[in-house]
Amino acid sequence: MVPPTPTTFPALLREARTHSERTFLPRRRANLAEPVTFGALAADVDRLAMALLELGIGRGDRVGLIAENRYEWLLIDLALVGIGAVDVPRGSDTSPAELQFILRHSGCRMTFVEDDKTAQEVLAVKDQLPQLERIVVMQDRTGVLGALALGELVQRGAAAGKELADRLLAARDAVQPDDLLTIVYTSGTTADPKGVMLTHRSVLENVRMVRDVLHITPADSFLSVLPAWHMYERIMDYLALAAGGQLVYTDRRRIKDDLLGVKPTVFAAVPRIWEMLHDGIVGHSLKLEGLSGKMLRSGLRLSRIVGSGKGHLGHRLMHAVLRLIVLRKVMAKFGGRLRLCVSGGGALPRHVDETMLGIGLPLLNGYGLTETSPVATIRLPSKNQPGHIGPPLPDTRIEARQPDGTRCEVEKTGVLWIRGPQVMRGYYENPRKTAEVLTDDGWFNSGDLGHVDRHGNVWITGRAKDTIVLAGGENVEPEPVETVIKTSPFIQQAMCLGQDQKGLGAILVPDLEALERRVPREQWDLRDDLLHGSAVHKLLRSELDRLITRENGCRPTERITTFRVLCEPMTPENGLLTHTLKVRRHIAADRFARIIASMFDGKD
Repeated sequence: MVPPTPTTFPALLREARTHSERTFLPRRRANLAEPVTFGALAADVDRLAMALLELGIGRGDRVGLIAENRYEWLLIDLALVGIGAVDVPRGSDTSPAELQFILRHSGCRMTFVEDDKTAQEVLAVKDQLPQLERIVVMQDRTGVLGALALGELVQRGAAAGKELADRLLAARDAVQPDDLLTIVYTSGTTADPKGVMLTHRSVLENVRMVRDVLHITPADSFLSVLPAWHMYERIMDYLALAAGGQLVYTDRRRIKDDLLGVKPTVFAAVPRIWEMLHDGIVGHSLKLEGLSGKMLRSGLRLSRIVGSGKGHLGHRLMHAVLRLIVLRKVMAKFGGRLRLCVSGGGALPRHVDETMLGIGLPLLNGYGLTETSPVATIRLPSKNQPGHIGPPLPDTRIEARQPDGTRCEVEKTGVLWIRGPQVMRGYYENPRKTAEVLTDDGWFNSGDLGHVDRHGNVWITGRAKDTIVLAGGENVEPEPVETVIKTSPFIQQAMCLGQDQKGLGAILVPDLEALERRVPREQWDLRDDLLHGSAVHKLLRSELDRLITRENGCRPTERITTFRVLCEPMTPENGLLTHTLKVRRHIAADRFARIIASMFDGKD
């Protein structure tokens, strides 16, 4: 029988100590194989927590945590929340302006940063941060004048006497379930970031619900690739900690090798990563010559048909044969032990969902937001059909509502409202924005469009604020159209546009390797950050016309009337994607304003 999940993080840490001798982290970071046991983590957390208390950090104080996935991130997180402090996390690649905004708005008294470079960036704007007293670099030593090193703090805590040890016990006993745990600033695809306030109870209730639904056990090994500051990854880390499992850090460059070498049982990723894995398999099949290539391509085609649930007996029989001959080799590349794969943080393209399920991958599609700690729904392993995002978690209610607030009928699309113990307290120091999305009785307006089917499963159809209204008054949800476009082997990314225009336009990012196999590079014309050339445009035009059809669920108004082709992809590094790899539409619209204007100037 699974023991009840604690309702505060000090209580969770007490439970973690019962696994003292077991390895929790085989690696301190993605590229450093240095095992850390549950006991070693707990001891380091105690030392750092005492040092923080000695510096005057305590219950309710906000502390920045600016870093990527690594042992020290988790150490600092647990030390802070274990004494009732509130961490304010963010990635180390956050722009100085955004970092300044977050630290100032949240009123951080201290901030931990990943390296000397980030420390210097914070020091450069310290006069704009009146509440910031200390900067701590997550290293054993630092050469930055005016900054402390994490190694120094841990050593100070190790030398602490009984008085500080007693203060630590008292601080932990004082933490209550409804105390603020963290303020997570949203990445913001459409506006400035807002500080989501989550409590010990809301996050640990989410851990409890997900653990119960997915039956997480001490035998589970989690492969961790997403940013630790993002709640999607953070809940997975906490699940591993709560269950006494194992957490293995990786990064995007190592995913394929680590799936094969680490052999995880649980792997959670955003849709773009599942797309890249899918596209890698498809790309390999296109390169493979002879009978092997033909069988693999047939196997993938049949996998999508069978995975969709639409295959007839002949499809299923042939698929079963090809699964034994070629598809089992594809599955072997995932390590052979995966029992749970999870996609979340955005819309999983239908073709990826169906194909991966058909191959045999146990891919669950889930849904949630930072504001819901973050999981609200997930497909059940026993009812894992493609397309939907599963039923609400236990103790969670989801309703589709009309603009006037009335509940939609079953299968009717509306804005999804969510209620449950995992829903946020509100946005920090932003009562106006809080009131826009959170009712007095705890219902949260997600801003996502969708419906609930007759089986209780939730379906997402778009984002209310992303809706494009064409000049003729037709409403277009861009994300489903973009998903269809990206099924082309030649198109890697797509962003639809057309507000107040006669027709829909798109910015495309090609798969350069696939494109070169069809159109030689000497026929490419690279100018002004765009890929021109009649052969390239003719190919992409034919792909758009082939895909945007009624058979693929598209309406005539969703035809792409004009498009431009970017030379470089949209990435988190160039600011055009969030850390969960969703397009930051307002940033892209601003950066590509000249290109977008040329699309609709009538000269196409």
